[in-house]
Amino acid sequence: MQTDFTAVPDWFSWENSGASIATAGGDVVLLMVDNPPGRNAAFYRLGRGLDDTGALTGGWTAWQPVPDWFSWENDAAGVAVADVNGDGEPDLIVYLIDAPDGPNQAFYRVGWSLDRDTGAVTGGWTPWQPVPDWFAWLNAGGDITVARTAAGPQLVVLMVDAPEGANAGFYRSGTLNPDGVVTDWRPWRAVPDWGFWDNQGAAVAVADLDGDGNDELIVLTVDNPAGQNRALCTIGWRLDDDVRPADGWGPWIPVPDWGFWENQGCGLAVAGVGGEPHFVVLAVDDPAGQNAALHRLLHPLTDLHMAPDMGVWRLLERDSGTLAVHAALLRTGDVLFFAGSSNDPDRHHAHLYGTTVWHYPGEEVEQPHTPVDLFCVGHAFLPDGRLLAAGGTGQYDPFLGLRQSIAFDPDTLTWTAQPDMAGGRWYPSLLALGDGRVLAVAGLDETGMLNTVPEVYTEGAGWTTRPGSAHWPMYGHLFLLADGRVFYSGGQYGSNNGVRPGVWDLAANAVTDVPGLPDAGLRNQSASVLLPPAQDQRVMIAGGGPWDMHDRSGATASAAIADLSAAAPRYTPAADLHMARMHLCATLLPDRTVLVNGGSMMEEHADAAALEAEIFDPVSGTWTMAAESRVPRLYHSVALLVPDGKVVTAGSNPARKTEEMRIEVFWPPYLFAGPRPLVVVTTPEVHYGGTLEADVPDAADIASASLIRPGATTHSSELEQRLVDLPVTVAGTDRLRMRLPGSPELAPPGWYLLTVVNHAGVPSPAVWVRLSPG
Repeated sequence: MQTDFTAVPDWFSWENSGASIATAGGDVVLLMVDNPPGRNAAFYRLGRGLDDTGALTGGWTAWQPVPDWFSWENDAAGVAVADVNGDGEPDLIVYLIDAPDGPNQAFYRVGWSLDRDTGAVTGGWTPWQPVPDWFAWLNAGGDITVARTAAGPQLVVLMVDAPEGANAGFYRSGTLNPDGVVTDWRPWRAVPDWGFWDNQGAAVAVADLDGDGNDELIVLTVDNPAGQNRALCTIGWRLDDDVRPADGWGPWIPVPDWGFWENQGCGLAVAGVGGEPHFVVLAVDDPAGQNAALHRLLHPLTDLHMAPDMGVWRLLERDSGTLAVHAALLRTGDVLFFAGSSNDPDRHHAHLYGTTVWHYPGEEVEQPHTPVDLFCVGHAFLPDGRLLAAGGTGQYDPFLGLRQSIAFDPDTLTWTAQPDMAGGRWYPSLLALGDGRVLAVAGLDETGMLNTVPEVYTEGAGWTTRPGSAHWPMYGHLFLLADGRVFYSGGQYGSNNGVRPGVWDLAANAVTDVPGLPDAGLRNQSASVLLPPAQDQRVMIAGGGPWDMHDRSGATASAAIADLSAAAPRYTPAADLHMARMHLCATLLPDRTVLVNGGSMMEEHADAAALEAEIFDPVSGTWTMAAESRVPRLYHSVALLVPDGKVVTAGSNPARKTEEMRIEVFWPPYLFAGPRPLVVVTTPEVHYGGTLEADVPDAADIASASLIRPGATTHSSELEQRLVDLPVTVAGTDRLRMRLPGSPELAPPGWYLLTVVNHAGVPSPAVWVRLSPG
């Protein structure tokens, strides 16, 4: 339900220094700060009986003064309604930002027992209390609201800091005690991506918008560019006990029909209308002459064009801690980011190397010691769940490779040295094999030349070289096939060295070309993926660009698929991406589609970044546009599927010492398509050729089951992920039987995410199982 703006009657100010709106049951409470010559004054009133059309059918009460308003100048004000002392009566909380000469200071007070008939506070007022640690000298907006937690009501304070240069929004919260005094204040936290240089108001509200029983934090602000103003809001999803959005922040969304050129305040509240939450938006228009205040009703999903059928991106407040040059999903569910010297020669010389373990999905991180420079290594999972990393940076400019190898243990969160390789490798490819060993090819060696000698790592024995040579390109996209051969897709970092896509028989050291790849010279930092299910043996390559950075021809949108099960495989064109892009990431989703995100239409150009994601359906062969992210993801960016079915993306390093630390999380459309099924296993150990029985409520509604190998990705190269189909049989009302793969070449030994998908296309949260020989 969307309504037009409606004027607030009897708005008498010619100049305002703030305004706010709150809801009290089916009524609204309005606050205005009048800014005449001399001292300011604040007034409040009730609008009663908000109906489904946005009309206040009970009319408005008279304006009531807020007593003891001491400010001569204000930079914002706010109002909230809550039962603070637990007597069953609504109380009024008022907030002001005082703007004297010198630094600003904010204060709040409580008016006890708001009479909803007269609009008067009948129980008296507390003294003004300062908001501690106020750091702004100038503000361009602010507001308050009350959140409910297990610890009781929490006062949430919003302010817009307005220094010289860009503005920034911050919020903090503290426990609102029955005496009206806030204690246990939490630190100030930035509202992310506050990209406004001049604001003319801001507002905050708390409500459960999606009906999951958890509140969201909604922030509204008025941007004041040259020309007409605009109002935008962002939503912080699923407030935790610390009043922080555990699921991150959605994008800034414009409020439609904001037809004001100058504003002197705004407000936001949430009201239940027609059984659904609606935004009540307030605008203070500041034309030449007398001001006016107007309010309207908006449905947050339909009127603000939030489209869950395209998925949503949410920006987290926490950052990656380490530039995410490399990322891997550990069998514990933790996300591992590491970067070595992080494209910074000064760090290389100082032996400052970075690793961050994020205990997803929470806030806790650890930064274990990184003993060697893991910048631009290759990596693959070992059967026991450790991540093997080999190679790295021995020298910058020119770059020389290292012979080192090292493994990360997800249990102890430590890197442990492994035997050295015979030759150095910088930008190598590591591929897990069906017998548990790991193949390493390519990369620049310790002299700066391409390493053409393949090596194989065996647990307990170290590295051995293989006979013959292979001129595979750096970070070549390699895939283990069901017959034990290895396919090079034609994607890589840099040049393909004149090597065509082909199937490599390791035993015979012979390569059979796979012809037909379109735009073969434009596959630098393309994305390649073994399409789900792995049994189909189809590999898709998409996007990419020229390997010469001076070539300004730009990225390609072309995609192609090779059916490696055919007697004479060749590439055939697939539907083009909607957006040409290089530096892209391709991630397998549990509903057997492929998410592509990130990249740019031109090498390292953020202004040409492809912010919209795309989803490929291997069954229909079509691409569907998905939601737009806000952070350009260029060189050194990553994306990973995590066990709850979301996709984490991080990183971007378009120039040395230019590090993008923000994390975004993609919620695919299936997370908005209905209730999720569940799968429960009694043991994580499963074996080739066997069956797995699991508890699955309403098992007859399950359409498919899969094992998904966790990702380990860098430089648009993802050689680990694969989705293996598990044929299913209903074994009882709440029991499902799944047939496990018989071939370790189809599913190399190790840890996998087990998911089931119902007939509505909604996947379960994943559980971990370890696939190994019996």
